[in-house]
Amino acid sequence: MKKQEYSTSDEQIIQMLTPKVEVTPSADLRERILNAAQAAGQQTSAPQKRHTRPRISYWLGAIGSVAAVVAVAITMTLNTPAYAARKYFSNALIAVQDAKTMVMKLKVRTESDEPIDYINPSLGFTPATVKVIYGEPMLWCIEKENGRTLLYKGADKAGDYVYQWIGGKDGNMGWKQNPEGYVNGDLAIMLDPRLLLNAESRLAEDRKGTKYEILDNGELVIVRASTTAQGNYSQSDYMMNTSLAEANTIRVYSFAKRTGELVQMRIDFVVDDKPITVIETQSIAYDEPLTPNDLSNKDLSTISFQQLDIAKSASSPLAGITADEAAKIILQAMKSWDKEILGTAMAYYGDYIPKLESIYKGLEVKSIGKSFSSGLYPGKFVKCKVILADGRKETLTLALRNDNKNKVWLLDGGL
Repeated sequence: MKKQEYSTSDEQIIQMLTPKVEVTPSADLRERILNAAQAAGQQTSAPQKRHTRPRISYWLGAIGSVAAVVAVAITMTLNTPAYAARKYFSNALIAVQDAKTMVMKLKVRTESDEPIDYINPSLGFTPATVKVIYGEPMLWCIEKENGRTLLYKGADKAGDYVYQWIGGKDGNMGWKQNPEGYVNGDLAIMLDPRLLLNAESRLAEDRKGTKYEILDNGELVIVRASTTAQGNYSQSDYMMNTSLAEANTIRVYSFAKRTGELVQMRIDFVVDDKPITVIETQSIAYDEPLTPNDLSNKDLSTISFQQLDIAKSASSPLAGITADEAAKIILQAMKSWDKEILGTAMAYYGDYIPKLESIYKGLEVKSIGKSFSSGLYPGKFVKCKVILADGRKETLTLALRNDNKNKVWLLDGGL
């Protein structure tokens, strides 16, 4: 068999999956994840954190009830599980490397109107669908049932944008952004499971800190990969268990024994020694009849889209200062709701800004703590205590990042 060639995108996902004692993330972590997904769509012959709010983000997909089958562990030698895992990942890649489309059905522990990559294990399941047309460019849609949707259907007379909107009563609100470098968080990898398969195959080959278990129930081969969390938690464990990379995970893949195809997937977080399932794949179908018009049935002309641009002016009062100072300026601006300052600081919040104004305008600052780092987040966190205009007290942990050309601090979460 011809030796498989691997791209930069594979190395990026491997870096996310490989356990390390300490990792210093690059400034464009989120952009690289989407670029990896886009690259996969452009290179079908070589299979391959929008972190807008501090939250618990998890990845999973389902293998059904393993307890219902008789499973046999392969334990011939210490190296055999990793070797066998690599074989199954490679076979799955070969089975789908020429796929033209994919439709994946999921159940996710999330709120339907929250960002696509917001997941919380304390919530119930919300159905979600991922649709992809592989090509150049890759076209895709990620939709929560009766909730938030992201859509990229390529350039048309309206322009070349990624569209995002909220369903339900807020279905006429949305925003658009240039697809170049668009950020879609951990779930960007779900646009092409081949990214994970490729990364897992390389990881199994290197065998760096990942433990494998292979189960064979006669019809399915189930591969379990266990990995420890990445990131620097010397100052705080605040970001522990908030993303695929920043968690102790058990990633479970089920392959059809006859065809080698990936048929089900689950990625659990291990919290207090207990696995928590928060996403389950219900089905993964390749080469379904799918056109750009089939990605979403929403009439985009009924939505008022704002263009989301991240302002990065070097003259901003949020440039060239510490995170603590930036937190103070932002909170003071929220008291009077200074739209010039907040228009820059809250660029990531998009359509949430009017809602935030109704909550936080007129607040009084009681205290601002010392900034700290945690996990892989490429910025700082600042804990603040405020009193809202209606008298309610809140403790906010603001997420601030300045990993842009002009080092302008942007509010990335915490409200």
